[in-house]
Amino acid sequence: MSAIFHRQWLLPLGVLLGYALLMGTNVVRHALLDGLRAIRRYHRLWAIPAGLGVAYALFNAALTLYFYTVLPIEQQPAFGWKLSWAIPPWTSQLSETHSLRDWLSVFLADPHWQLAREAGLDGLESLAGLFNNVVTTFPLSAIAAILLLFNWEGHHRTLRNALRKRMGRWASLVHAGIIACAIAAILKPVLFGPSLIYLSRVAPRLSLVKWAALIDWLSSLFQYLFGVGVQVYLILLVYTWLRGIAWTPVHLMDLAIRRFSFVVKWAAVVMAFSSLLIDLPRVSAFFRFDDPLFLNHTLAYTDHVARPLLALFLIFFCTMQITLTFHSETLQKAVAQHWDYVRRFWWQMLWFMLIAAIHLFGLALLNRWLLLGFGGDTTSAGLIWSFIHPLVAAFLAAWLLASWVSLYKRCETGRVQAPDWIPF
Repeated sequence: MSAIFHRQWLLPLGVLLGYALLMGTNVVRHALLDGLRAIRRYHRLWAIPAGLGVAYALFNAALTLYFYTVLPIEQQPAFGWKLSWAIPPWTSQLSETHSLRDWLSVFLADPHWQLAREAGLDGLESLAGLFNNVVTTFPLSAIAAILLLFNWEGHHRTLRNALRKRMGRWASLVHAGIIACAIAAILKPVLFGPSLIYLSRVAPRLSLVKWAALIDWLSSLFQYLFGVGVQVYLILLVYTWLRGIAWTPVHLMDLAIRRFSFVVKWAAVVMAFSSLLIDLPRVSAFFRFDDPLFLNHTLAYTDHVARPLLALFLIFFCTMQITLTFHSETLQKAVAQHWDYVRRFWWQMLWFMLIAAIHLFGLALLNRWLLLGFGGDTTSAGLIWSFIHPLVAAFLAAWLLASWVSLYKRCETGRVQAPDWIPF
C-alpha cells in the first residue's frame, strides 16, 4: 500500500516540478513577467474582461431563476446541491499498468478522456481568442450598441470619421452593416431571454423561433466587433505602460476606435470565415426546425470541424491584429509583415503559445470537471462557480494578452532577453 501511495503522488509532484522548471527557464519568461507587472499597474486590464464575464454569468443566472419560477416542476432547473465527481480509474489502476501502452488504454477508456477532449477545444478557442477576441461581450454588447447609436461622448462620430478616412467608398457600406448588427444586438437579450425560449417550448413552429437564428448571427457579429474594439483598447493600454505614455480614458478610447478602423479589415475576414463555417449552416439548420436530425448533424459539424478550423486559422495568423493595431498597414502589407515576423521570431512565438496553451487548457479542464461534478451550470454549486470562473479566466487572459503585447514589442526591438527593458 505504501508503494502504491507513493506512485500515485509521483505524477502530480512531477507535474509541479516540471511546471516550475518550464516557467523559470523558458525564453519568453521576461515577457510573462512584464504581463504581471502591467496588470499590477493597470487593474482595468483584468477588471474589464472580468466585468464582461460576470455580466454574462448574471444574465444566465437570471434566466435560470426565471425558468425555475414559470416552468412545471418536471422541467425546472435543479437548484439543489449535487457533488458527483467520479474518481478516474487510472489513479487506482496505475500500479497494475506495466507499460505506456497499458497506461494509455486505461486512460482512453475512461469517461474523463471525453472531458479532456472537450476542454481541449475550449482551450484551443481561448488561445485563438488571445490573438483575436479575448472577452465575452454578451449581454453588455446590447448596452454598447445603444450607446453607439446615441453617439455617447461622440464615439459614434469618431468611428464614422475613421471609417470614412480609412475605407473610402466602402465606409458607408461598412457603417451601415455595423448599425444593422447593433440593432440585432439590442434585440438579442429580449429574444433569447424569457420570450423566445418560452415560445419555443409552447409553440416551436412559430416563425419567430426560426428568424431568431438570423438575429443571433447579426448580433454575434456586433458582439465580435465590440470584443475586438475592447481588445484593441487593452492592447493600447499595455502599450502605454510599455512606453510610459500619459493618457486619459476618453482619449485612449478615441485612439482605440481610430486604430479599430484599421483592425476592422482583418475582422471582416474573420467574420466572413466564421459566417461561412459556423453561422450560415446554423441559420439554415434553424430554418429547418422540423428536421431534428439535420439540426443535430449541423451542431456536430460545428463542434468537431468548424470551430477547430476557425481557431487554427486565427492561431496561424496570430500577429495580424496586433500588427494592424500598431503599424496601420494595409491588409496585404500586414500579411507580408506577419510572415516576416513568423520567419524571424518563430521560436519565441512557439514558446509563448505552448505556455499559453498549457494555462488555458488547464483552466478549461478545471471548468469542465467542476461543472461535471456540480451537475451542470444550473445547480446551486454550478451557479456559484459560474461567477468565480470569469474572474479567474479574466486574470489569466489579461496576463497572457499583456505578455503577448510585450513579447511582440520585445521581438521588434531585439530585446527578448533584456530583464530591465521596461523601467516603469
